[in-house]
Amino acid sequence: MTLQEFFLLSFHVVFIPICIVSGLFALFAILNLLTDRQPPSSSPPVLKAYPFITIQVPSFNDPVAVRCLKACLRLSYPKERYEIMILDDSTDRETAQLLATFALDHPDLVRYFFRNNRTGYKPGALKEWMSEVRGELILIFDADFIPPVDFLEHIVQPFEDPQVAIVQARQINFLNGKENLVTRFASYLLGIHHLILMPISNRYNAVFFCGTAGALRKQAVEEVGGWNTNSITEDSDLSVRLLARGYRSVYLPLDTLSEVPGTLKSFLKQQMRWCFGNVCVFFDNARTILLGNTLTLGQRFLISFMTVGSLFAPLVIIMTVAGLLASVTGNPQPFGLDNLLDISSKFLLTSGFSLMGFVMLYKKGSSAEFPYFLGATLTLGLVLSVALTLALYRAVFCRHKPLFAKTTSWICTPKSGNEHFKNSNQLLTDFDDRSVGGN
Repeated sequence: MTLQEFFLLSFHVVFIPICIVSGLFALFAILNLLTDRQPPSSSPPVLKAYPFITIQVPSFNDPVAVRCLKACLRLSYPKERYEIMILDDSTDRETAQLLATFALDHPDLVRYFFRNNRTGYKPGALKEWMSEVRGELILIFDADFIPPVDFLEHIVQPFEDPQVAIVQARQINFLNGKENLVTRFASYLLGIHHLILMPISNRYNAVFFCGTAGALRKQAVEEVGGWNTNSITEDSDLSVRLLARGYRSVYLPLDTLSEVPGTLKSFLKQQMRWCFGNVCVFFDNARTILLGNTLTLGQRFLISFMTVGSLFAPLVIIMTVAGLLASVTGNPQPFGLDNLLDISSKFLLTSGFSLMGFVMLYKKGSSAEFPYFLGATLTLGLVLSVALTLALYRAVFCRHKPLFAKTTSWICTPKSGNEHFKNSNQLLTDFDDRSVGGN
């Protein structure tokens, strides 16, 4: 066997499973187009009751959290029916003082909780202060989120069904989504998740809580053991346990403004953490996911896909590298019609992800951005595949060791709003009422 034949064989060995995954992506896109008829939320629903809600805003050196807190103060839900908890793990004294002062300035609605350690990181903070939660429902916002004024009326309505434990809102609009190619790609990936995959998951009661812009039933969370501080994707871990207990999950086409990672480094670290954590969630709950008697076949499939879907990443690398090496080894052949047809057919057979991207942009009314999507996928997508392969390797073979070298598995994603609003005066005055007014 020549070197070129070896590379061609390697290419075709992984080409088959990649075609299968691509076909699955195409099926998701087509199924979504045919079945997802749920219109975006408009006017608030008429509620039978106004359950008491605890809004939690975890923060780690995030002065931009004040922007989120101010948006929460402006919510149209009855003020006597909700509270706001700031869960602060900040090591920056100025940020801690800013958030503490904000709570003192709004004592009727806001309470401030500070830890001088980061034990368990975000899930650690959520778990530590669970005893202070007064609401029957818990709504969590990451510091960069800006909810619209009628958010609570929409998010609580599905909880009228006592079997509902998770209600997740949509994340497709981003303050920095068009800042550069990295933010575009990050927003496209979240768009695919929220516009293509989540509506399908909603049909099969397999919606995952995304860690932010979603609400949970407190009693159900406590029933399944609360937050897992050993997980770096605590939202996925909790979702699997709630679904396995027989609770329902609901996905709402209700939009919130937020941010995506602004640099390649922060984007890759976020994606690696999600990959590593979700694969660990699968391993930790594999018996329940695959063999438990409380999950339907559709739930098993979608939960497995959401947690270990990154398994295709190393195949992308092998196919790309093997294809390139096969083309430069051996005797060069003249390029003709047969080559063009072969390349075109292979592209079509592996274009399922691109089809999902196009459908996502079409549903957003942004089809003109498809060239950006293709460019980002063909460049940053390959870089991301390398990062996910590394995270996948560590999840499979080194899952009890830190993901990032010898330090930690948890890296807090930097928020561009923190850079824009470093001093408290600017943060408190530059907030525009219009930024919380619409979807």
